[in-house]
Amino acid sequence: MIDLQPEVVAAANAKSRRLRQLLHDPKILVMPGAYDVLSARLFESLGFPAIQGTSGGIAAVHGLYDEELFGRDGTAEVYREMAAAVAVPVNADGEKGYGGPDAMEATVRAFVAAGVAGMNLEDSDYHAHGTPMTLVPLSRQVEKIQAVMTAKAAIGSDFFLNARIDVFGTVGTHAEGMDEVIARGNAYAEAGADCIFIFRPGDRDCIRTLVREIRAPLSILAGESSPPVLELQELGVARVSYGSAFTRYAISAVKTMAEALQGGGDISGLIRESMPRDAFLRLLSGRPL
Repeated sequence: MIDLQPEVVAAANAKSRRLRQLLHDPKILVMPGAYDVLSARLFESLGFPAIQGTSGGIAAVHGLYDEELFGRDGTAEVYREMAAAVAVPVNADGEKGYGGPDAMEATVRAFVAAGVAGMNLEDSDYHAHGTPMTLVPLSRQVEKIQAVMTAKAAIGSDFFLNARIDVFGTVGTHAEGMDEVIARGNAYAEAGADCIFIFRPGDRDCIRTLVREIRAPLSILAGESSPPVLELQELGVARVSYGSAFTRYAISAVKTMAEALQGGGDISGLIRESMPRDAFLRLLSGRPL
């Protein structure tokens, strides 16, 4: 078990408190998905007040599926590098927590030691790649959240918990899963979660219902059909993040340039459109763009 020094916990706590403050501000908290140090520095330099890590993006740049294949220690090390490279709070994607309730203490300690403000925790269960998503029973997921709270208390941590609900990934329609999502959201909030995070949140009416019925700040994992940020704010959403979307967009740009090189060799226009070298060097040094 990681032995945490008081100064390490204190430094992480300052970031946790800042993230919690941002969540409760009237303005929606927009958190892009960082997958490495460079993307984290870019988001900070553009003025984002907090950064969400993406497990899918981190796994992808290591050639892995988004299935906890990188492990707790490998993931925590990536977040340690991110958190050290930026001044704003970084929220880790803790995936499924790397085990059951008994594993939560080790997970919380690993991420606090890494200097992050908090983590996401999914309620889908472990399943083989390509097989249907299933859920951890509600009572067991509440146990996991309570174990996070116990681990926090033991080290004097303000660690932030964003409890993710995956119900909409297991049903045919949002109407089928709505009652279960609301029940889980309120149970997770009562157990101590700071924010309730909805996977595949649905349309405007669905989001509006969730904001009204769940007694905690609501976050959504936005996709291509999600309302724009200002509309989400009007609906009452407290926080929005984008998962691996930035990673997929980045590799798409690389693909475009590589295909142009294959097709005729003239990529001068694409190079001119890319970030200028001096700005790139400023980003590497941690200076504003």
